[in-house]
Amino acid sequence: MTAHRCPPLSPHLFWDVRPDDIHPEQHAAWLARRVLEYGDWSDWQELVRYYGRTRLAHIVTGIRSLHPRSLAFCKIWFDLPASAFRCSTNPQLR
Repeated sequence: MTAHRCPPLSPHLFWDVRPDDIHPEQHAAWLARRVLEYGDWSDWQELVRYYGRTRLAHIVTGIRSLHPRSLAFCKIWFDLPASAFRCSTNPQLR
């Protein structure tokens, strides 16, 4: 297995998985959702630094389910309408 490095994030985000098992490219949506739902500001800044704002917007808009608070944050942060987010176009998935 090739080594991959996850951005330096708070340890509490990995309560159910080993951080070494997370591949930041393959698990980008999982990682973004975990940070949005349970992370703090420094975790979010690390994701922005790692993926870049444009790529992170693409990742986040494709997430199927987000807490309404996380969705509201993303709408403001990325300056996008709710309709740009997959989770808001499928209300049963919220």
